Amino acid sequence: MLWVVEAWRGVASAMVLWSHWASPLGLPMGLTAFAFTGVDLFFVLSGFVFAPVLLQRRVPSLRAYGLRRVLRIYPAYLVALGLYVALAWMAGRPLAHLPEHVLMAHLQSREMAFYYNPAFWSLPVEVEFYLLLPVLGIWLARGREPTCATVANQDVGTRAQRLHWRWALVLTMALTLRLGLAIWADTASQNLAYVFLNHVPGLLLEFLLGAWVWQRCQQPAPRMSVWIWAVAGLVGWCALAALFVQRPTGTWHGSLLGLGAAACFAAMLGASCYLPAPGERLAAVAQWGGRLSYSVYLLHIAWLAPALAWSARWGAGVGALLALAGLLASCLALHWLVEEPARRWGRRMARRWEQAGRPVPASGGEAGAVDQARFIAETESRSP
Repeated sequence: MLWVVEAWRGVASAMVLWSHWASPLGLPMGLTAFAFTGVDLFFVLSGFVFAPVLLQRRVPSLRAYGLRRVLRIYPAYLVALGLYVALAWMAGRPLAHLPEHVLMAHLQSREMAFYYNPAFWSLPVEVEFYLLLPVLGIWLARGREPTCATVANQDVGTRAQRLHWRWALVLTMALTLRLGLAIWADTASQNLAYVFLNHVPGLLLEFLLGAWVWQRCQQPAPRMSVWIWAVAGLVGWCALAALFVQRPTGTWHGSLLGLGAAACFAAMLGASCYLPAPGERLAAVAQWGGRLSYSVYLLHIAWLAPALAWSARWGAGVGALLALAGLLASCLALHWLVEEPARRWGRRMARRWEQAGRPVPASGGEAGAVDQARFIAETESRSP
């Protein structure tokens, strides 16, 4: 399923790019005005990728898990933030809210979150999900284990039923929080409910939708069901886009549309998991779309001003293509020079910590060497 996730990450970054570039460049949008929901797709994908941790299929070392999450998201973000701070300084803007952005604590108001780069608003939400994930995972895991010695032989079906009830309770609580915050949120005053609506309390359900899809995809599905998921997701997203284009959105309406879009993405993601493996070229395109998705998300706003300047001189098409080429070049540089080295170093350190905390089979001779090699290989293969 790796190529599927990478392909969807590329789609999500392209949607966010289009939503920020198309209107300023005067390009026709139509239903694609709803493309800003690519952010919701990112949340669903995060829930899907980390479902093994949430459902305790893969129990990470907390120290290794924290290191990998920090190095996955923070170094590239810090470089991008430095770029936007430099652009703000060159434009004569005050360098406001800088400590909050450095600490990823900038999602306190719309103005603060959007000050340097509008796309930065979603990153604190992602970090909050990373922090909550192990806690939720430990609690859900209790639903699969006997609670005392007297029920050590408890029927597996009973434990599975208890896990389903816990899982349903988490989903219900997340939905209740989302709807309650949407009702009480005030866009104009940006009250506390509005702020929480844009943090994990309001957006947790979108991550959980991705985890639920991962859980469903572990079982075979009839081809008709897969087609129903795909068509329902696509038609549903288009219907929501038409509703968004035709009607102005307040907090309540907009929150429902975002949640609906996340559900549609979850359905399409679930259907795509049953696709056959593509050819090498298509798989490579999908993988590179995913690899560059974070860099595109971070840097695309920086290239909007050049795109507008070049469009005024040579037309929207030429200006957009030139800016897109510059964006891709800068994304490759950020990926190769910062993002990938930090990610690899984090993986190496995390594996060392995980191996140090796990007992290696101690049988001697050739069998012991085989067991040890197998242990190391299995350890290195674990990576969300």
